Amino acid sequence: MASKPNSRLYNDQEFHGGNAPLYTGDGYSFKQAQAMATVVYQPAHLNPQAPAGMAGQGRLDGTWIYSEEPDKAEGILSSGIELVMDSSLEANGSIGLHEHSHTEELYYLLSGELTITVIEGEQQQTQQLKVGDSHCIHPGQSHFVQAGSTGARFIVVAAKVNN
Repeated sequence: MASKPNSRLYNDQEFHGGNAPLYTGDGYSFKQAQAMATVVYQPAHLNPQAPAGMAGQGRLDGTWIYSEEPDKAEGILSSGIELVMDSSLEANGSIGLHEHSHTEELYYLLSGELTITVIEGEQQQTQQLKVGDSHCIHPGQSHFVQAGSTGARFIVVAAKVNN
């Protein structure tokens, strides 16, 4: 899977565990693609404790458009949004099952297909998303995300929920 055009490419350890900048440039009101960090997550959001088939596999490339997450906070957004990311998940790749305890997360599908399973308590629901569809995960829910045979590209927006 190729990175987004003109972005800077890091693996997840370099980006999250090191000093790799999210953006090189001023970036307060405008950001240029060539200065945004793209992070390769491989496997994508691995969760070895997940039920069989839901651990996460394959490659996800995430271009960090904005971040207010604690380890990469830019100090630009004041709305409660923690991240905005342009994500590409390779064909048949998956994001391991994980819970959202303090954030809501929105997916908007730009290309390909995604099958998403949401689990809350004993309830489980699976839905297939096609281009133009969206998905919202709420605090207290877990989700598992599987790309179709051609992969998927989607926008992710996560926001901290005030309890």
